[in-house]
Amino acid sequence: MENKLSRFERKWVYRNNDYLTLVNALIRSNFFFRKQYPDRKVNSIYFDDINYSSILENLDGVSSKKKIRVRWYGSQNKLINPILEIKSKKGFVTKKENYQINELNELKFNDYKNLELIKNIVNLKNKTKNIIYPILTTNYDRQYFVSNNGSVRATVDFNLRSIYIKNLSQINMEKNFSSCILEVKYPTILDKYVRQNLSEMTLRLSKNSKFVNSAFETPKFYT
Repeated sequence: MENKLSRFERKWVYRNNDYLTLVNALIRSNFFFRKQYPDRKVNSIYFDDINYSSILENLDGVSSKKKIRVRWYGSQNKLINPILEIKSKKGFVTKKENYQINELNELKFNDYKNLELIKNIVNLKNKTKNIIYPILTTNYDRQYFVSNNGSVRATVDFNLRSIYIKNLSQINMEKNFSSCILEVKYPTILDKYVRQNLSEMTLRLSKNSKFVNSAFETPKFYT
């Protein structure tokens, strides 16, 4: 099944793991955010080509870029109902295509042979000329919120961890991050309305990406 979405995604980074401060800011904002879904653990495997083109696009601030990942929820060690997500971004506008990957359901994540299978299946479905490889995985806790009028969604991510998997010798080396992340998502036609009502929230807008930060800070990534 394929799903295409076009929306704005804006992120702020809070430089410690005190996610309750972000939650309180959402509840007290002009949007009167409330919990939308139960909390979940989010797991992702990110892919890139041999030249790390996707990471470099993010680091260089390229306005048009693409990100490819496999995402699932729950246990980090087993892919449960995994989805291939292809995100294309231009500025703050994001389009996302989702594909169910039934071939990888119930697969153990941290098995060397299974990583090769994941790579092959993703390349088959991605249909690009360049081969892409699993580079790293991230996992974190996520809370979901929706505005009082139902038009704006927000997520708060905390307890962020990553593992660099391009070099299999580091597959058991988990890196922990002390920051948490607020992301606000809404249809592009609501940009003026959202920007006006977000002005009272004093968190500084950042170009943060879990993908880029995790990769860049992983030991020996560029050696």
